[in-house]
Amino acid sequence: MRPLGFCRYLEQYGWEPRVLTTTPASVNPPQQVDMSLCNMLPLGLKIDAVPHQNPFRSIISVRNRLREQVHQMLHPRTRQIASLTFLNANLSNRKNGMAHGRLSALKDLVVDWIFAFPDVQCFWLGPAVQSLSGIPRGDYPDIVFATGNPWTSFVVGKRLAERFGVPFIADFRDPWTGHPPYGQFRSPILTQKARKLERAVCMAASRVVVNTEELRQKFCIDHPELEQKCIAITNGYDSNALRMTGHNEYLRKPENKPVLGLSHFGTIYGNRNPLPLFQAVTELLEANLIQPHQLRLRFVGSWDVADDRCEALVRALEKRGVVRREAPIPNEKYLEELAQSSLLLVLQAGFPLQIPAKLYEYVASGRPILVIANEGATANLVNRHRLGRCCPNDVPSIKELLWSLTHGHTQIKSPPQTEITQFHYRVLTGRLATVLNQACAEKARI
Repeated sequence: MRPLGFCRYLEQYGWEPRVLTTTPASVNPPQQVDMSLCNMLPLGLKIDAVPHQNPFRSIISVRNRLREQVHQMLHPRTRQIASLTFLNANLSNRKNGMAHGRLSALKDLVVDWIFAFPDVQCFWLGPAVQSLSGIPRGDYPDIVFATGNPWTSFVVGKRLAERFGVPFIADFRDPWTGHPPYGQFRSPILTQKARKLERAVCMAASRVVVNTEELRQKFCIDHPELEQKCIAITNGYDSNALRMTGHNEYLRKPENKPVLGLSHFGTIYGNRNPLPLFQAVTELLEANLIQPHQLRLRFVGSWDVADDRCEALVRALEKRGVVRREAPIPNEKYLEELAQSSLLLVLQAGFPLQIPAKLYEYVASGRPILVIANEGATANLVNRHRLGRCCPNDVPSIKELLWSLTHGHTQIKSPPQTEITQFHYRVLTGRLATVLNQACAEKARI
């Protein structure tokens, strides 16, 4: 959404974008595709969609098919024996000690180096650079802007900028090395190699753009020489894409009783684990501090939480009608449904340097926002711009706030209009255009 937002408004600031990307079928792991987003692109935008092969994905696919065929051929009892045999083999291997560990480490190094460095999109590097290397000199760009992750994009951008002899801008949408899970490999050798590559990208860039002030500060600590050329430009929203509609039936007040409805949009995964939230709700219900009809939690998007405790709690809350999980919806439908909740929910507990992109769309909707997050970029932004209410990601704090909200003792206000407008991509693109102008002016003086 970030490069899409920039592309929509760059021409208003005198810049004509040309996009180099890949095809959805080439991306590994596969991503959801919403072709309706193409309707937001400027008319006449030049897009070079360069496909690439991914041998690692092909190997994994073949392995999985063979494994499934063998699994189906085995009798259930035989499968159980085979499973135990595999377990015993693993235990035996562990007992083999250091020799096995060294062999495994070597295997990890070779596999990651060939198939996943600097990331699993690495096979796009060659085709992407080749696709534009032969364009006529009259079609050379004035600047190359690369956004990542994937980090392969930075290598492509750096090489093309060198090929064309123009400035290079590196736009970090996420932290790279030193911030798990990004840029971390099973082999320390490759982790160190990734750090060197990140430094080379930053040193080659005329400007390094990051999407939070906290990430900018961390970059300047890790690389003090970036202080003068590292700029923070946040993500944002595009009001032209917002469509507000009616109210979701699940969130309506049953029998005119007061209800607190919270809606979360987007994937639930990893550190965005809602376990503390579900624990707080469960304890409130068990203590009769709130009733099931007083609270509705709606989660729209993919559910990828590998936590048995969380799954048990959410299923119990679903049975009581307090929680509902819904499948992902197209972007246009998602933007429409932002208006269908009395309160929009953000979970951002484990990413202190990052802010979820959907927060800015939440802001654009003008709806009240509840952020469950520990100290970090998200909480800082919300508090600094009065965008909503922040709550620490611990059970007692969540319980206290939910009880107060359901009983009407606390209200969360909508973001002020004066704060909302500064996150429009038209405004943010103006800041980016200034960065592009400065980089080109410096290049011209050399």
